[in-house]
Order: sequence, then structure tokens, then C-alpha cells
Amino acid sequence: MNVFYQIGRFEAQLFNKINFQINGKVYQATLSSFALREHFSEKGLPSKVILIYPVSLFINESAIKEISQLSENIKKKLKKILEDPGERENFLKNPFEYYKLHPHSKEADAFTVIHSIGEYSGIRFYANFEELVFEIFLDIVERYLNEPFRTLYLDISSGLNIYVSALIEAGRLFITFYKLQNFLPEKEPLRVILYFSDPIIQSQLDKTFELHIHYELEVKTFFSWPQLPDQINPENSYPEFIKTLAEEDRKTKKYLTELLAPILTNGYIFFSALKNNTPLVFYTFPYHQEEEVISAIKKLIVFLKNRLLKNFQKTPGLKMDAYRKVFLMLSLYLGIIKALKIYEIFPKSEVSLSELNSKFRDSQNTFFKHFGLISHRAYFAQELENNFYKKEINEKFTEKFKLLKEFISGENQDKDIKDRNFIAHCGFERNCVEVRKENQEIWLRYINDPEKLKKIQVILIKN
Repeated sequence: MNVFYQIGRFEAQLFNKINFQINGKVYQATLSSFALREHFSEKGLPSKVILIYPVSLFINESAIKEISQLSENIKKKLKKILEDPGERENFLKNPFEYYKLHPHSKEADAFTVIHSIGEYSGIRFYANFEELVFEIFLDIVERYLNEPFRTLYLDISSGLNIYVSALIEAGRLFITFYKLQNFLPEKEPLRVILYFSDPIIQSQLDKTFELHIHYELEVKTFFSWPQLPDQINPENSYPEFIKTLAEEDRKTKKYLTELLAPILTNGYIFFSALKNNTPLVFYTFPYHQEEEVISAIKKLIVFLKNRLLKNFQKTPGLKMDAYRKVFLMLSLYLGIIKALKIYEIFPKSEVSLSELNSKFRDSQNTFFKHFGLISHRAYFAQELENNFYKKEINEKFTEKFKLLKEFISGENQDKDIKDRNFIAHCGFERNCVEVRKENQEIWLRYINDPEKLKKIQVILIKN
């Protein structure tokens, strides 16, 4: 499936069909996205065109007069927006109903309406660039989650610079969002393509304009967590951050806390476990299912759209940078979950040293490489050797689980888990790791003590 996004037009030449040339063949269409959709359709590739209408597009009295093929009924409706305060108020509350009248809406597969910036026919619109980017981003993500596509085409041929720039940045944010949840190699990774036509000169509409469709939008993603926890609490490590998102509104804070706190907190714990090279954590604590994280993303989109779409003259001034971080955190956690599932790493009562070797030490198959954590493998291998393979330690292991400290001479007999030792030794802190040996296989687990397990989570949140 291909999906095309293009900024909608509304000017005198609205109905004029233009000759667009793609790979040597000419297609006649009112928009370049319609021409490209026809091109792919001929190749048997299903495609959809989504138009983006800045809400101010219909606030254009000269265009209403000059578009000769526009029906009188539609002209009257649009003129009423300019002249009747009641009609204008209705329009600004729900412009979607009005944009169904746009001739291109019938030809497109779908459309969305975003806020505008500037003053048109005496009407001032208030928004900022980041909000425009986020509105487009939300629409792309929502459509992708409901009907996944393999290629996203962004048409930058039409629209004012501010909206075209917002479209490009939304595409950049979306591909980042996508990559963070797909660390493992894919046969057909999703691509974002920018395309455009030769400059279209209104006095030369009878010419043929080449459509350029080969510029791929590339972004680099890094294994880093956008927002660190603000409290060391395994139940909710983000109370202050969520308070910022809710903007002091109690009802909103309650909703966002229930929706996001468990996922963001657990997501950071698993991120920290991976960053700090502590694989035994993955076999000890349960992680969310993919469907739970996706459901949270969908609910967050609905929540944000409901807030943003209340008034199209002025945005509610949401903390877009903070919400951007939320989407990236959810996506990164989703990426870790997907990788864990593919490697068949699940919580279990005990894990063999053979499995840890296979999934984290094997140079060809190490889990770490997908996250760019190449040096983790060698360091982890060293800790396995020091704690479990040395003869003087290994030969003491019994068939019953015992704390690792019982097999290592000269160790402090303090019962507390030491933060520094936990991080320094890949999670093999001797006051919390239990070990046993059955035949030649060594089995490991963290001690089943609620206080000590909570302490491990606290260490990961702090680091």
C-alpha cells in the first residue's frame, strides 16, 4: 500500500487538468498526487491520496468568485462563512463538514483539516509551526496503525511554504517514530519519499510537467530515552512529566496517569536494563504486550485530536514538545518489546546459561547489535566468565538454588543489593542472583523476594 499526502489547493485554476509526466508517460490530473496514484494503479499497486486542508483555505473571497466551475450552492455556503458570524463560528468548530464540499475531496481517498497561521479576510488564525507538524503527524500515525502502508509519499508541489515545511517535518517525525519500533532488519522497511513536479507556471498550463519521485527522506535514530524519570518509583516514575502534559487539569492528569504512567515507567526500566547490559532482567519482569502499547498510542491520538479540534481559529496551546517525547518513548518501548518477542525472551522461573550465551554473547546473533550496543557483548561475556565459568566457582554449584555470594570467597556478606555492583557486573549482583547446576547446565534467576525485586527496578530507574 502506498499513501500520498498533499496540501490542498483552492484557487482560480482549481479544475484545470495538468499534464504530469512520470517515467515517460503523461497523466492528466488536477493534482500531482492524483496523477501519481493513477501511475501506481496501472502497476497494480494500491494507493491512497490524503489531502491536507489548512482551515483558512476557504477564507478566500477572490477564489470563490474566480472559480467558474464551482456550483452556486457551494459559493453561497462559502460566502456565508465570510459574511455571517454564526456560519463562521460553525465553520471554525467543524470545518470537516464544509471541506466535504471541496471538489478535490470527492476525488481523494480521504482528507484532514489542520489549523492555519496568519490573517485572512479579517480573520486571525493562531497556531505555531510545531502544532501544524504534530497535527499532520497524528493523522499519519493514526492511518498507519489502522491500515499499515509500506511507502509514504509526501507531495511538496502545492501549498504555502509553512504547510509544506510542516508536512516534511511530520514525515521526518513519523519515520523516526517508525524506526524506533523496528530495530531488527526488515525485508521491506517502510520508506518516506518526497516528490514534486517541475515548477507549474499558471500562464503555461498546457505544458507537460515532470514529476520527480525519487528523493527518500532519511533520519538517524539513536538508542536514547527522550525523557528521564522524575521520580524513583516503579509504579509511576513520571508524575511531574505527566502533570506538565495535563497542564494542571486534575481530570486530564488522572486520565493520562492511568494511560501512560505504567507504560512509560516499565518502558524506561526495560530501556535501562538494555542500556546497562543486564539481560537477566528481561527474564524476570513482565513487559507489556505490543497491543497494549499500540492501544495507548491510539487513545493518546484520540485525546489529542479532541483537544486540538475543539476550535480551529486558535489551538489550545498543548505542550507539543512533551507529547512528541511521549510518542517516541512509546515507540522505543514497542521496539524493545518486538525485539524481545522475536528473540523469544520472556519472563520465566529460571534461565539457562546456554540461552544467555546464545542470545547475548554469540557474536552473530547477539541481541545487543540491533540497538547499536556492540561493546555490550564482550563485557557481558567477561561477566559470565568471572561469575559462572571459573572452575573454583563453577565446581561449587549445587542442584538447589543458592545466592551467588555463597560460591564466591572473600565477598562481603552484607545482604543488601549494592547499586554500583549491580550495574558494574551486568546485573549479576551476588546478593540477588541465585544459581544452580543440573548435570552440566547452569541455571540463573533473581531471588523471589518482593523487596529485592523492587530494589532492582529502583536501581534501573536511577541509572
